[in-house]
Amino acid sequence: MLVMGVFIAGTLPGCEDNALCCTESDFQVGGTIALEGEAGVALQAVADISGIASASIDDLTTACRSMAQELDAPVADQKAAEQNDDKRAKMQAWCNLAVTAIGTLKGNGSITIDFQPPACEASVSAKADCQAKCSGSAECDIKANPPTCEGGKLEISCKGSCTAMAGASVSCEGSCTGACEGKCSAEGGSVECAGKCDGMCSASAGGSGIQADGTCQGSCSGTCEVTAPMATCMGTCQGSCDASCEATAEASVKCDGQCDADYEPIKCTGGELKGGCQVEAKCEGNCDASVQAKAKCTPPSLSITVSGAVSAEAEGKLKLVLEANLGLVAALQARFETMVQLVGTVAGNITVDALAEVKPVCIPVVAEAIANAGEDISVTVSATASVMGAVGG
Repeated sequence: MLVMGVFIAGTLPGCEDNALCCTESDFQVGGTIALEGEAGVALQAVADISGIASASIDDLTTACRSMAQELDAPVADQKAAEQNDDKRAKMQAWCNLAVTAIGTLKGNGSITIDFQPPACEASVSAKADCQAKCSGSAECDIKANPPTCEGGKLEISCKGSCTAMAGASVSCEGSCTGACEGKCSAEGGSVECAGKCDGMCSASAGGSGIQADGTCQGSCSGTCEVTAPMATCMGTCQGSCDASCEATAEASVKCDGQCDADYEPIKCTGGELKGGCQVEAKCEGNCDASVQAKAKCTPPSLSITVSGAVSAEAEGKLKLVLEANLGLVAALQARFETMVQLVGTVAGNITVDALAEVKPVCIPVVAEAIANAGEDISVTVSATASVMGAVGG
């Protein structure tokens, strides 16, 4: 009752003129917090987590609705799902329909998914900016206090040559001195191609280099998405390089190896961003939560193989529908399975002492927001697990 009373008071007409009210400039789900210091960092963490968690409900609802409709879930059940006023209940209803529809068409058959699990990217600069607010300084010098990427790869911007450890390849967005696996873009000419060519493809000995499967085996005037084997890239490589990734006079390279010149960390991919400037433990925890909430988790491209379904038509339909929607489900699952613990950490930091600089009237509103975020994340994790289980089970 106290939380609801405060929330209603903050939205009454004329409340924006009352300095005692908790307004959008003080705290808003998904907003940017103006307050500096540790209290401001705590509020920002709650705003970031609650905003992303709420949006995930909408995204998952869209994906499950699409699957249920395209896989011919009963119309009456579709109407019932859509009529839910509570957004969590609506999402769960649509995902339950999707799970049932997948199982109905799958029958006793099997579904194989070929894809690389989504790897989320956490921003180093966002972490440094947050740590600076924790310490009350103007900035956090990330070169003097280099972060690490535990369990993943730390991407840097290198002004020289970037090389991998012995026997490994280096991710490269620049000029590769060896063979490139990924995308290679021509610069004023053509590139050797062993994959999909976005441009003009020609065979090395003249004629057409386009193969029956649509790939290019020859030279590509444009961008070649290399498949296998790795190919020489006389241009800009965006992928893996088995030698060194070299900067030019005009631009640095982005890579995840060892740089022999000046460099700046950019992001942590597929791991946990650690280190940086030393700050108070609770504020550091809030920074981790905020940065991870805002991490970019791109849905992976995937290939679905369906066999032994109830009919050939069902196999084709399942393949198309799952390839169009399952990537988003997998990305949401990867993001939120790792955020459950962070929500608990942030919730534990929302105390009267920690928020001494915050308007007292805002504290219940903030507490309600992190509680809602915890529930949003919990139901998202459950629903994504159900959908992925229906596909792989």
